[in-house]
Amino acid sequence: MSVIKSKRGESEMEFIHTARQLQIHTIQKCVGFPKRYTFYVSQPLAEMATRVHEYVKCANSVYPVNQHEVQMRRDYLLRANAELNSMVSQIEVANELFGIEGDKMKFWLDIVEKEIRLVKGTLKKDRERYKDLPS
Repeated sequence: MSVIKSKRGESEMEFIHTARQLQIHTIQKCVGFPKRYTFYVSQPLAEMATRVHEYVKCANSVYPVNQHEVQMRRDYLLRANAELNSMVSQIEVANELFGIEGDKMKFWLDIVEKEIRLVKGTLKKDRERYKDLPS
């Protein structure tokens, strides 16, 4: 069954796609940074984006049937959220060091902010969805 385009909302699973998009975009940006900053800026940023993608994929792979599994899923999402918040700081450092153009910087931070919003939304929906599962 189709939904009219104007009535479509955000998919609950969009956080996985956005995490992948963030990882790819971050790696593409980091490759363009000066080589002498590889171990100080580029590599840590790329690793953070990769971990975010891994954490949301791990969270999505947990199908909770009890509260322990709900907590496992929640832990992965919380780790992803923590990495995303750290990433914002590192992107700002990269901007100060390399002077990333305004539009490119805004696009990058928009992806991060969207992912933060999606992960927090998933955490909120999970709390409601799985509150009645047995311990």
